[in-house]
Amino acid sequence: MSAAQARRSVRQSLREAGSCTADTEANALLVASELVTNANRHGGGATAFTARVDTAAPAAAPVLRITVEDADSALPHTTPHALRERARPSGRGWALVLLLTDARTVTPLPGGGKRITVTVRLP
Repeated sequence: MSAAQARRSVRQSLREAGSCTADTEANALLVASELVTNANRHGGGATAFTARVDTAAPAAAPVLRITVEDADSALPHTTPHALRERARPSGRGWALVLLLTDARTVTPLPGGGKRITVTVRLP
């Protein structure tokens, strides 16, 4: 799974679900890109990806759920100032995911690796 494929999947899910603001779509596309890029770069490769709009969410608004699995059990991490360090060449991915999502879970997988699921509220 490439970041471009993940973005196409997210875009299709959002379009099938109906209206979504341009900002929310851009944020969701960035989150998907960062998750898949991190899985490919640091997690031994993305082994699964899904993007689904949940209209039966407990909240009033529907949410987009993005799930990425990879082959590495190491938990994602960031530094407190990752988004403020302008000279930093990389290392902003997880910080962006934390900033742009409403909820996230990281679950170790029985055979090794992890599953990361995030939600983005759709206004």
